[in-house]
Amino acid sequence: MTSKLRVLKYGGSSLATTGHIERVAEQVARYRQTGQEVVVVASAMGGATSKLLSLAGEVSEDPSPRELDKLLATGESVSTTLLAMALRKLGVDAVSLDGAQSGIRTDERHFNASVLHVDTRRIRDELADGRVVVAAGFQGLGSAGELTTLGRGGSDTSAVVLAGALGAERCEICSDVDGVYSADPRVVPEASRIDAISFDEMIEMARHGASVLNPDAVTQARERGVEIYSRSTFEPEKPGTVIRAMRPAEPRVVGVAGHEELLTVTVTDMGTNPPAHELVEDLAPDDVFADHHDPRERCRHITVPAQRLPDPDAFAASVGSRLGGRVRVDTQCSSVSAIGFRVGTVDRFRDTSRLYTRKAGAGLQRSFAGDHSVTCVVHPHDAERVMNLFHQGFDCPMEKAA
Repeated sequence: MTSKLRVLKYGGSSLATTGHIERVAEQVARYRQTGQEVVVVASAMGGATSKLLSLAGEVSEDPSPRELDKLLATGESVSTTLLAMALRKLGVDAVSLDGAQSGIRTDERHFNASVLHVDTRRIRDELADGRVVVAAGFQGLGSAGELTTLGRGGSDTSAVVLAGALGAERCEICSDVDGVYSADPRVVPEASRIDAISFDEMIEMARHGASVLNPDAVTQARERGVEIYSRSTFEPEKPGTVIRAMRPAEPRVVGVAGHEELLTVTVTDMGTNPPAHELVEDLAPDDVFADHHDPRERCRHITVPAQRLPDPDAFAASVGSRLGGRVRVDTQCSSVSAIGFRVGTVDRFRDTSRLYTRKAGAGLQRSFAGDHSVTCVVHPHDAERVMNLFHQGFDCPMEKAA
């Protein structure tokens, strides 16, 4: 089950209204008419998750993660059943399955579960009977038998792990954009679509602020050997971007990304030095954008995207009580990163990023590098200028395909 199987994931913007759902059903029906087996992974309708979170906030200041998972999972239940109904209206036999019925098994963590394995028997049986399977993204069944959700962007992860378990060569992520761009076109008007990008580069783009794909989904795709094809729901004829295993011939910059608002927590005179994600229970390893320990000044700088840490004061209080140090939270900073194969290992890319930051008239607060990224931290009002100069100066993308 490879070439005949098509795994399609549709995001919330693609399913925002019943009209959108009917358009998606028409696309799926056309694929089915070519003789392909189709598995559709659906997110909640656009805006549904935010509304559910708002409702939870109205009745409880501190809802339990278990109940929150059960509440949020209803969003995907609505979209999957409506899409299955729309397909049946078109004469396409379809069945909607929740995360548990789809065979996605996770650990016991609520609100940010990890996929452990996938039992594909139910989906294979439905496909063998000639049905289109419409699977709920973002959710699974925990090892203790409880419903769990996979965290931000978890429907991407659902689609990739199902594609891998079912033997599909490619997973198509369909959204309101026609692929991965060299920068956010709303910030950098000259941004262009990238034809092909490596798994490692895409993971870095996502970690450093590009919102097209979930970094965990790309990591899963790399581990499972599943190519990702990012394309537009509304303009399916456009070529999109392929994310795959590839090794460029030499270091290159393919794109620029950034976080509009970062929170830096500085802990001074701490007694121990545990991993950052152990400082508070609700901070996952992927939530930490940067973590720097300066033994000379006996301080620790932990940088987290603001949306990952909605209550920085509570975070600071937790760190202070556990480590016994003095804690300061700084909020006036943004990041701009140049992303590409091995750029963080090359001196000229690191030096040039700092040069461009100063050329833009921005005060450089900090800079650091990973294997495939170089990052400058600046004041928020300087970030847009720095990003545009990075994009122009690094000639993004240096290569559109490989």
